[in-house]
Amino acid sequence: MNEKDPRAVRTKNLIKESFIQLLEEKDFKYITIKDITTKATINRATFYAHYLDKYILLEELVIDCFEEMLPTEILSATDLNEEIIKKLIFFLYEYNISFYQKRKIDSTSIASTVDNLLKYKIDNLIEKILNSMVSRNELDFRDTNILVKTNFLISI
Repeated sequence: MNEKDPRAVRTKNLIKESFIQLLEEKDFKYITIKDITTKATINRATFYAHYLDKYILLEELVIDCFEEMLPTEILSATDLNEEIIKKLIFFLYEYNISFYQKRKIDSTSIASTVDNLLKYKIDNLIEKILNSMVSRNELDFRDTNILVKTNFLISI
């Protein structure tokens, strides 16, 4: 399947929107593939042509939302300074409000999955910024490895 094919894009969007609506109606653990396909008015084979399971769909939804909301200042940051850290913290706060409250998602069963995906994305962003600082000799490479490996900045 060609991911850039307009029909495939339309179908994936339909699946995602149906999934979001279902998340507003019931907890993730109770949502079945049949629920998703019924709401999206597609068959199971079409769903499985795009996603292995509902967990992969959830991951894609979380990451898409993250990337859509991520401010350019954070994405293009080359220094890990106080301003960027504040923006990052504020962004994570806004992301959580958007993902859970604005979409009326009240699902404790997905909270750890969402948190782990966010942690992974933030770790990658911070590592990119730190590596940029290392390449400009503003930070020692050993310090970067220690910070990234211990997740020092995420645990603050």
